[in-house]
Amino acid sequence: MAGIQRDGDVLVLRLAAEERPILASLAASLAEMLEPAGSTPEADPLVALVGFSSDDPVDKPDDPALRRLLPDAYADAEGAAEFRRFTDADLRAEKVANLRRILDGATASGGVVRIEPAEVDGWLAGLNDIRLVLGERLDMTEEREHLDNLEQGDPRLALLAAYDWLSEMQEWLVQLLLAD
Repeated sequence: MAGIQRDGDVLVLRLAAEERPILASLAASLAEMLEPAGSTPEADPLVALVGFSSDDPVDKPDDPALRRLLPDAYADAEGAAEFRRFTDADLRAEKVANLRRILDGATASGGVVRIEPAEVDGWLAGLNDIRLVLGERLDMTEEREHLDNLEQGDPRLALLAAYDWLSEMQEWLVQLLLAD
């Protein structure tokens, strides 16, 4: 990573040419995963306004990575389903907005991303969401022994490198925020 520094209240992220398409691809892929299948503008303006329909329950995602990002709020299946019905659309929209912000930054001219103070939380949340999905795909635990000795050519090596790179980027952003 080329680096992160402060310019007043703005965090300036410099991405190397080879890093930009990786970050853009990860953010775009996750945003696509989070967008509900068959999502179309609602015909009912009230449904569009409040973001849910009392007639349409929202199922728990089948994909374990999405379940990691959109977990049940309650152990009780009925309570979890009811909570999901009221919050799923907004939660997905917020996560997609964060990922789109990252995607826009990654595709910025010259790889210099100026992260305004109001955008920092979104960047951190989006980076964390990408890391959570990569961690799920890698079956990541606190003990990473099963990933320490991957053979050359193992497709998980690229995911692990991306996970570590995003972790480092996230840590640098947090350290700059704490330096105030």
